[in-house]
Amino acid sequence: MRELAQEQAPIIKNSFKKDIMNTDIKQAMHVEAAKSFSSAEANENERRWNDDKIDRKNQDSTNNYDKTRMKLNFEIGSDGKIHSLGYHEKPLEVRLQERLTELGWKPFKQDSKIQPNCCARFIFGGNHDRTIEMAFGNQAVNLEKDADNSHLHRCEEIEHWAKDVYDWCTKRYGQENIVGFQVHLDESSPHIHALIVPVGQRTKSGRECVMWSAKFGKNRFEYGQILKEMHTSLYEDVGSKYGLERGDSIDGRNVRHLHKRDYIRKLTKEAKQAEKAIKGLQTMIQKLEAQIYNYQTQLEETDKSLASGQIELREYESRKSEILKQISEYQSKLEDKSNKLHEKEQELELLTKDAANARSVIQPFRNYKVDFTAPQIIEKPPMFGTDKWLERQNKYISNQFTAIVRKIEYLYMKEAASQVETAQRNVLADYGELFQLRRDVKMLAENYDDLKSTFETMLDQMANPSIRSKIFAIADALICGTPISVSSGGGGGNFSSDLRWDGRRPDEEEEEYRRRCLMFAIGTVKKQNEKKSYRKR
Repeated sequence: MRELAQEQAPIIKNSFKKDIMNTDIKQAMHVEAAKSFSSAEANENERRWNDDKIDRKNQDSTNNYDKTRMKLNFEIGSDGKIHSLGYHEKPLEVRLQERLTELGWKPFKQDSKIQPNCCARFIFGGNHDRTIEMAFGNQAVNLEKDADNSHLHRCEEIEHWAKDVYDWCTKRYGQENIVGFQVHLDESSPHIHALIVPVGQRTKSGRECVMWSAKFGKNRFEYGQILKEMHTSLYEDVGSKYGLERGDSIDGRNVRHLHKRDYIRKLTKEAKQAEKAIKGLQTMIQKLEAQIYNYQTQLEETDKSLASGQIELREYESRKSEILKQISEYQSKLEDKSNKLHEKEQELELLTKDAANARSVIQPFRNYKVDFTAPQIIEKPPMFGTDKWLERQNKYISNQFTAIVRKIEYLYMKEAASQVETAQRNVLADYGELFQLRRDVKMLAENYDDLKSTFETMLDQMANPSIRSKIFAIADALICGTPISVSSGGGGGNFSSDLRWDGRRPDEEEEEYRRRCLMFAIGTVKKQNEKKSYRKR
């Protein structure tokens, strides 16, 4: 069992195994992405244990599975009805795999360091006293280990609450995607375990598939917004009916835990990273668009070659098929990069807004405590000459009061000067970041020009049959791991070159390696052609 967490108000910790009293009667919801689901986890959720297994579990001091209350556990089946826990013939992990298979889900290779998320684990709960009341009413419950609670019966209110939560999940994720929905009443606090497969539609085919981003966002910012909306929706649809309040907002949590300047610097750094990512994606998109355009031009040239009789139909079909394949691949990549660009732009917009809000907050002045003695009249009034006496006393009091005011003015002027100095440093830091961004943009622009020049050179060289065959010969040799020398002499395949080749890089994908071999071959031939041109002069 995993720790149950509320947005900002943790109610029950340590998997409900420790009794924590909370005066706030709040709902609790925890969601966790999962790349797999083991049989051990499934057995725990469905309580597929014998007495020996339960006893071994309870040997851990943090566990308290009450055997006398296990009969009160229940689950809501795929028919939406209440059943005894573990009624289903097929174990939970088997049902999950069957649903994943229906959706065509396939994990990555076993040795892959990353795996896609295939399901979401939910835990629903709430304030300890309130959930106990919903489950057992005013019955006396002994939560001590090995206590006898065989006299207890399950109240209808906990069933109604569970059914409402189930309906809420059904509305959001679809009943067919709720693989498991178990309600545990045998631990310290009643709670629900729900195992749900997130399903979305592919953009091109419209086919349903396992898609975490479709339900929980494409990045942490979207996930945060969705999670807040989920808590609000759960409260409005379910929690409010049972006197369970919504959890506190998490807005501004980082602001409270970080110094204002540190927080602004953090946001600025993240915004800078997002801007760099945007520039890089824009460059990639421009490159892909140029590649698609050139392939389309090649396709038109191939059509003209067929019409003029320069090539045979078989060669035409082969070329056309290859070009269309390349266009399709680049269009798919272009769509992917465009989606990522949109995500980064949204992320940057949010970061910029947060930074602006943080900068707009004025640092309040300190509430200085100034020690002073109140002005007092120190002389007794004379019988005669009171006018001069009053003048003298007023002057004395005025001097005392002025000294006090000057002291206060000095403190707050010093405070103001400190804040102005801090603001100046912040501005200078921001300018420094601006100049760095400008340098980054310049570098990206130069890289783009280099890539554009290389691509144009490639197209020119590919148009020449003799050069094209030379390029393919070098590329094939590199791909096969065959040593090949490249010379400045004319013709043939015996060449020599001082261009460095580092072979296939660790963990480099096959497609990327082939592309790099081709680019190296193009560069090699380009260099040799430049040497020939220089000798002719």
